[in-house]
Amino acid sequence: MKQTGTLPGVMKSQTFILFLVLIALNIFFALMSDHFLQLGNYFNMLKQSSALLLTAAAATMLMMTGNFDLSASANLAFSGVLYALLAAAGLPLLLAALITLAAGMGFGLINGLLVTRWEISPFIATLGMMFIGNGLALVVCGGQSVRSGLPENFRDLMNAELLGLPVPILIALVGCTLFWVLTNRTLIGKYAMAIGSNRNAALLSGINVNAITLGLFVAVALMASLSGIMTASRIGAGDPRIYEFFFMDVVVAIMLGGTPLSGGRGSIIGTLIAAMIVIVIGNGLSMLNVLIFWQTIIKGVILIVAMILNQKVKLGAPSRSAMPPADQLGAAPASLPAQ
Repeated sequence: MKQTGTLPGVMKSQTFILFLVLIALNIFFALMSDHFLQLGNYFNMLKQSSALLLTAAAATMLMMTGNFDLSASANLAFSGVLYALLAAAGLPLLLAALITLAAGMGFGLINGLLVTRWEISPFIATLGMMFIGNGLALVVCGGQSVRSGLPENFRDLMNAELLGLPVPILIALVGCTLFWVLTNRTLIGKYAMAIGSNRNAALLSGINVNAITLGLFVAVALMASLSGIMTASRIGAGDPRIYEFFFMDVVVAIMLGGTPLSGGRGSIIGTLIAAMIVIVIGNGLSMLNVLIFWQTIIKGVILIVAMILNQKVKLGAPSRSAMPPADQLGAAPASLPAQ
């Protein structure tokens, strides 16, 4: 019988291999640039990547169910613009942030209802919301970045420190830890994987599939909206065209981290390491004066490699039709499947 948890097994795991790749990339860029290993550069990378880490962690749980959200980048842009507009209108930043988060969660609520209630493909539903969100971000600001009229403390969120660490890094740390706990220490994580493994079996096990799926869509939207607020604070403006390919970074991080589009399994730690790989590559190449166009090509190559790795893992995995007993999932068998 194949043993899990042994040292050879860990060393062959996709997460461990990604960790080695991350170390190798750091060594490579450190040799190529004298400024790469500076503490300030790492803090800068983590501050800029806080949006990606938060959204990717939430989206990993969603993808475990076999669903995904292409509208995260549009939600981020719209939330950043709305937050800046409300701040420029004189609202206290906390109130502006709460209103923005509520509006951003609307993306997830609509996506979740389209997928669960009307059974629209998550690709079509979230693609449509991506177009709507991008359009709204441009409409509400007239296609121009919101810079004038912002309060002096608009950028305080990204510049503040707590316990000696930048606040955005702490926010990302708390958020990612929360999603790791939800995935690995609660029934929600088990349910998400069960839904992705076999939706019909999950229904028969008494799992409220629609409620879990809807909740995870809202969670992703909430993190994307929070990321929009943090991004606007970092750049000191609400830019409707910011991070147009943000969803690509999210998908690359999730799939490279070991979560397939079909769901059924996944790793928050793997996603975070993969996200750092994407971030380190972008930062390192920028230091080497490599054009952003080449960076986009490299991300595309990484995505294809991630697809190949996931396919190999899938072929070597047990059949997905098997489901744990209902008592192991924490749900009682139901005579009528929960919707």
